[in-house]
Amino acid sequence: MTTTVKVVHAPEGTTLPPAATGLGEGLALLPGVRVERLVDGMVRLYRGRRGVALGRLAPAIDPLVDLLASGICTEELLTEQVLRVGPELRLLDLHLLLQRLRSGGWLDRILTFDGAPLLTVRPVSPLPAGPAQRAVPPEPAVPPEPVPPPDGPGRVGISRFSLLRAGDEGLLMESPLAHVVLVLHDPRAVAVIAALASGGVADVADELRDAVTTVLLEHSFATGRDGEEDFTHLMWAPHELWFHARSRAGRHDLPYGGTYWAESLADPPPVVRPSRGTPAISLFQPDLGALRRDDPTLTSVLEDRHSVRDHDDSVPLTLRQLGEFLFRTARVRHTMREGRNELSDRPYPSGGACHELEIYPVVRNVDGVEPGLYHYDPAGHRLETVAGPAKPLTALSELARISSLMTTPPQVTLVIAARPGRVMWKYQSMAYALTLKHVGVLYQVMYSVATAMGLAACALGGGDADAFAEATGLSYLAETSVGEFILGSRHVDGKQGSDGLPA
Repeated sequence: MTTTVKVVHAPEGTTLPPAATGLGEGLALLPGVRVERLVDGMVRLYRGRRGVALGRLAPAIDPLVDLLASGICTEELLTEQVLRVGPELRLLDLHLLLQRLRSGGWLDRILTFDGAPLLTVRPVSPLPAGPAQRAVPPEPAVPPEPVPPPDGPGRVGISRFSLLRAGDEGLLMESPLAHVVLVLHDPRAVAVIAALASGGVADVADELRDAVTTVLLEHSFATGRDGEEDFTHLMWAPHELWFHARSRAGRHDLPYGGTYWAESLADPPPVVRPSRGTPAISLFQPDLGALRRDDPTLTSVLEDRHSVRDHDDSVPLTLRQLGEFLFRTARVRHTMREGRNELSDRPYPSGGACHELEIYPVVRNVDGVEPGLYHYDPAGHRLETVAGPAKPLTALSELARISSLMTTPPQVTLVIAARPGRVMWKYQSMAYALTLKHVGVLYQVMYSVATAMGLAACALGGGDADAFAEATGLSYLAETSVGEFILGSRHVDGKQGSDGLPA
């Protein structure tokens, strides 16, 4: 039977237990946890996309779930409640319940000092086994184990992956290495963090400093002198590890996936970018039937593909070739609707058929096209004029030359931009990661088509989004460059590029 008979919501704000001297510790279910009791006696917890079944709890234990949901309480109070209605043997059930709630990431741990909240350790995912996961926590009145002094042997410092930011409840400390977030209530806790970051000693009580430092070490917000000097830590730039952790499910409790979160806020951006209203060049459309019959095989294309970083300016790329290339890689084949959102089908795949990518050819040397910056209209299959030769275009072309190790700028640099709202209107947390995956699959389609056409092609590893914004006059946030791909004519001798290395 699954009929719900009682639902209790953990409050967003909680009250403190009675004032105490020195360190104390309180426990509470995470804010927003929903407690459900079914008519068959089963107890379940839900929060966001997570849930857990606690089963049928003993009469002495069952009310404690509501107690934890109603506000902050201490383990002493929970013990008193058990002994009031059940035998001492039920204390083992209490410890098992708390262990399960801790390891599953369902409990706030609130440290207090002299009865005032110091910081809250709030899980954002189930906790790994280790010192931070304790079956029976120490008595609140017992100080934590001493930690190494900040300026002595085994010096403690703040991890380079940790950051502080503003949150709804105040200052938060987060890290992609941690399965918790710290809610900092007391400026003295912040002072300890600042001192550890600068190699100093905070002017606070030793007991308070040690308690904060212990929490930081337990959850990887702080580290010993050599704690992050191994290659597995050094290979990650902080922003890259943050991006990895936040764009995949796991070490966060953020909304994730296709939530359509912006549906009530705004209409989705159009599936095809509105025309700029500038002069446009119609492009050649190849005969797909002939291509199906005469094109190289898939195996030939994949096996023959390599990056070519040298272009033959004596016989440059033609407008017809550029048109065929864009038609085969990026045109809109047809559109469809999903509620208010218009979607499209193109030669490369896109999550949710959102197709947020736009292609901006920077033309230097193409027979039949004046040098300048253009936008490819994938619905009308044409090039719209964006800007003539100017300093920002030179910067884009020169950066492509340097990145590809070429001696002369590419004949065409295809700047791949994204209108993030196309995917961010639907997806949360993973949207930008999805965009980068789309760039990768577009690269592969471009490589394959260029190989089939006998063109020189090479994907680049990076570019300048500010130079693109300056060249186009577009918002850095609303439409920004996310990839670059160079294209040109091959030398008849088949040279692979100025570095001589295929990729």
